[in-house]
Amino acid sequence: MWTYLAQATNFLMGFGSSIIVARLVSPRDFGIFGMAVAITSILNVFLQFGLARYIIREKTVNRDLLRSLFTVNTILTFGYFIAIQVGAWISLWTNAPEVGHFLLVFSLFPLIAIFEFIPGTLCARSMKFGIISTIAVIKALVIFSVTISFAHLGFAYMSFAWASVLAAAVTAICYNVACFRPDVWKPRFRDFRKLVHFGIDMIGVGGLNQLSSRAGEMALGSILGLGNLGLYTRASSLPTTLHLNVYGVGTNVIFSRLSQDLRDHGEFHQTYFRFMRLLLGALWPAMLGMAILAQPLVNLLYGSKWLGAATPLALLMLSTAVTLAIGMSAEIYILRHETRKQAKIETFRALVGLFLFLIGATFSLTLAALAKVLEVMIAYFIYRKPMDELVGGRPGELESVYRESLVLAVAACLPSGVLTLIFHNSPKTPLTLVFGSVALGVLFWVLLIIRLRHPIVDEVSNLWPVRQNAEPGPR
Repeated sequence: MWTYLAQATNFLMGFGSSIIVARLVSPRDFGIFGMAVAITSILNVFLQFGLARYIIREKTVNRDLLRSLFTVNTILTFGYFIAIQVGAWISLWTNAPEVGHFLLVFSLFPLIAIFEFIPGTLCARSMKFGIISTIAVIKALVIFSVTISFAHLGFAYMSFAWASVLAAAVTAICYNVACFRPDVWKPRFRDFRKLVHFGIDMIGVGGLNQLSSRAGEMALGSILGLGNLGLYTRASSLPTTLHLNVYGVGTNVIFSRLSQDLRDHGEFHQTYFRFMRLLLGALWPAMLGMAILAQPLVNLLYGSKWLGAATPLALLMLSTAVTLAIGMSAEIYILRHETRKQAKIETFRALVGLFLFLIGATFSLTLAALAKVLEVMIAYFIYRKPMDELVGGRPGELESVYRESLVLAVAACLPSGVLTLIFHNSPKTPLTLVFGSVALGVLFWVLLIIRLRHPIVDEVSNLWPVRQNAEPGPR
């Protein structure tokens, strides 16, 4: 729970930063940032070997293995650096010099991250979540302060690049202070073939889907213009931030726990189902609520110039919510040594998703976002049966988690839904009524989780342990 409190802090800083920066830069600046991120993501697709997960999964990790992992990671990182540099100079020589300037600065990021890899992953394997949470808050604070300061000074889209580089430097320093391992900074190629096979499977699992998403965004920018890409990037940033700060960190914590459970007991379904109840019980109400209130939310947070992002935001929130229903699929397949099977599923998903997105982007932002909803619905139906088999547990147990979480979401969002119907989804819905509907929804949600004896209540209670009744001592 303390990890989530740290991530809540990170989310609030990131969210606050996005609100402030949105008023300091233009949609086109966000479009340049989005195009640069798309390029770097595509370049990195074939270098994503998932080596951190390999360390966490293995039963024993010795110095020779760590040296091999450090060596492979360093080689991949230098390849990524060179690819970004090439992309930057190509952009400078063509008609996209702003993207080139961004990439030249951002190329420093992977070089710095080399020195974070081993200590950061060892902290995760050892479940030192206090250290991880503290460093995550420090990183978020650096990004928050640097992005706003540089944007205020007129750096525009370049503020995002410098924030990433400086945050990477601070993070690497912090992890090495916490877990300094210079003994692994030596080249070694033990189990090299095994690492490569694992990495190739991981490219299929995560890389191709990322390639599909980023290629689609680049196509959207080419078809509808950088301004519209900026609106799409703005719309996707909020669900992405929620996904990374809540789901992403949660999976890092739970993956270590699942791996430990599997090593010690040969099963992990109880931990998995509890995590899914916590995850969906908290995020589904929040995401559905933001989808319903997207129009007044965007107008309030970012201003009227960003209203074009409201409908895509609502749809992307829904797609992210569906994605959570098959949460930790990659981690489960890794633990069960079935990454090759998932690579085939993700290849199919990436191709179908790109096809649907390109069709949608040909016409409008709204249809492009709707294509994301269709893609994750297809993925959900593909994954449901295999996930049941890999996780284990009682038949229908995950469906009961869905039903419970859906009830919580409906109860929490009912007041906001009624308000939206009354004001015809207007961006100028009175803010007092918006806040009132949200507060009433939160009240319904709290009462319901207490009534259901939801594990969220247990986690919150653990933060304030009640002292047991004790006999008063003699005076």
